[in-house]
Amino acid sequence: MAVKKKETSKTSAASAAPKAARKAVTEKAASSGKSATGKPPVASGTSTKVGTPKVAMPAKAAAKKSASKEAAPIRLTDRQRDFLKTISATKEGYTTAKKAEQKTIEALLDRKLIKRGAKDKQSGNYCYLVSKAGEKHLT
Repeated sequence: MAVKKKETSKTSAASAAPKAARKAVTEKAASSGKSATGKPPVASGTSTKVGTPKVAMPAKAAAKKSASKEAAPIRLTDRQRDFLKTISATKEGYTTAKKAEQKTIEALLDRKLIKRGAKDKQSGNYCYLVSKAGEKHLT
């Protein structure tokens, strides 16, 4: 069996130079309070891996993402649309007299097309006003 010689002088000298250079850079950066990348030091448990590539979003996906942020148009039934017009026609606020209208009012409140006003002291019912979103929907 042949015994292999270790090449300590060539490999250790070649690998020692880059390590020494890196060590000098990190010591210099540590003394200034910044890391080698110019960012302030981060706790070791929260830092990202060095050298991991950042994934860039393709142009098509970016356009799709920005288009999806737009608000979806609010769809109303004919009854809800007529009821919204009735509420907007009253200047002081619409007070409901029928209990059957309450379901339609709740649907419009959920969509934020109307807002609930002050409570009427005599009847105990709330008055309802059209919100800015409701005004935009009517036009």
